[in-house]
Amino acid sequence: MIALINPKSANWGFRVPNSLLTLGAFLEGKYDYSITDENLGINAASAIAQMAPHGVKYIGITVMPALQLRRAYAISKEIKTRFPELKIIWGGYFPSLHPNTVLNSAYVDFVLKGHAELSFTELIDALESKPGAKKLSEIEGLSYKEGSVVKHNKKAEPIDPDLIPRLPYHRSEVEKYLSISKTYLGPRTIGYHSSVGCPFLCGFCAVAGLYKGKWLGRSAELTADDIIYLKEKFNIGAVEFHDNNFFVAEKRVYDFSKAIKHLNIGWWGEARPDTVMKFSDDTWQMMSDAGCRMIFFGAESSSEEVLKLMHKGGTQTAQTLIDLAAKCKQYGIVPEFSFVLGNPTDNVTRDIKNDLAFIKKIKQINPDTEIIIYTYSPVNFEDSEMSMAAKLKGFDYPKTLEEWISPKWQNFDLRKNPLTPWLKPHHFKMIRNFEKTLNAYYPTKSDLKIKGWKRSLLKLLGGWRYRTSILSAPYEIMLAQKLLKYRQPEIEGFAFEE
Repeated sequence: MIALINPKSANWGFRVPNSLLTLGAFLEGKYDYSITDENLGINAASAIAQMAPHGVKYIGITVMPALQLRRAYAISKEIKTRFPELKIIWGGYFPSLHPNTVLNSAYVDFVLKGHAELSFTELIDALESKPGAKKLSEIEGLSYKEGSVVKHNKKAEPIDPDLIPRLPYHRSEVEKYLSISKTYLGPRTIGYHSSVGCPFLCGFCAVAGLYKGKWLGRSAELTADDIIYLKEKFNIGAVEFHDNNFFVAEKRVYDFSKAIKHLNIGWWGEARPDTVMKFSDDTWQMMSDAGCRMIFFGAESSSEEVLKLMHKGGTQTAQTLIDLAAKCKQYGIVPEFSFVLGNPTDNVTRDIKNDLAFIKKIKQINPDTEIIIYTYSPVNFEDSEMSMAAKLKGFDYPKTLEEWISPKWQNFDLRKNPLTPWLKPHHFKMIRNFEKTLNAYYPTKSDLKIKGWKRSLLKLLGGWRYRTSILSAPYEIMLAQKLLKYRQPEIEGFAFEE
């Protein structure tokens, strides 16, 4: 038996574990398996201990950074210590970028990099000595230990999303997720993946490092069929498309929107600004009519120099963002703009101040624009000029899992405390004080419990600071946000109504 584990990844905003369900879609009919999701209040190590006497042999764990990485490490350590014969397999974002670090641990046996759903089944076939099974060295996407040496096989190419069967939702407690997931988009919000990769090579983005500019999308027809099925089967009210870039192909977006227009659901996805600005007015109108309520955009910077360093220059400029904010307002779609501040440039202070001033300009054009601020975190993407610039300025990664999960590094991949040596304490204060004031004067729409007098109070506290740019020591705002349990806008998900 195979136990698939989704370690705890969030205190709120979690969804049906699509990555494990996709893996399960390829295991169906071949191997018995179970899915354990710690986000539902289950301790995975304890669950495995109960399963161990009943034939569990393989543990598959999906691993994102931060909280999920810490839990994955703790789970793997406990399982391997108590049941050393069990084989532990890590997959997902973190091990795909740091396979050597993961396999240098005593608690992980194999790493599958990227989208390796077929490779997972091939690995189990090999370990089970099935007739015709591949050798370990032949399994694409697999990294493993041979003695003390870590071996890396050929990269596994992403599967055409049209070839992925409908996910085995019966293996997951879908109703539990939906019952707690009222968001700005609507009630009973579900997550869905309709594509893999991204055709762009942004220099700060881990997706670029993993996919090298490749993007594959599920057809509009099959995507719409799945959403219609979820509406009919589970009465969903909204969908978050967790694609790295949902809006790559205009015709696909238009056809999908037209096909689900009658469902009366809200939806959200991620896009590149210069891509959607090329969409026709007909497509924008169809998206709006079909329930597209919010789009996440990588705005990143107002500096053409920084955008060029990020490999986003040329077709995306500051003017693109200004035009996009106005366009979204015209069609009633809320734009989420993420900015990456503190990039490894020659004048960090100047660039931060310019971006903060530009954010205020965007807010003048479209006050509903959601602003998400990150600080630059290098990714393990050797081809990137930004990664090389970061290393030249003294940055390097942890070499062990123990160091990765230490308090010093636990927020690195959340882009809130990146430990980059060129960023000084006064830079962080400048960014965070502005962010606190901005979120008071313009409370996010995604936190459904902040309304009425709560919104009025925050706007009152933030107003004078925002207008006068007196941002230092905003203690009154911090206290109010803490007492109101305010959740600032984040790409990770939307706040629930409590």
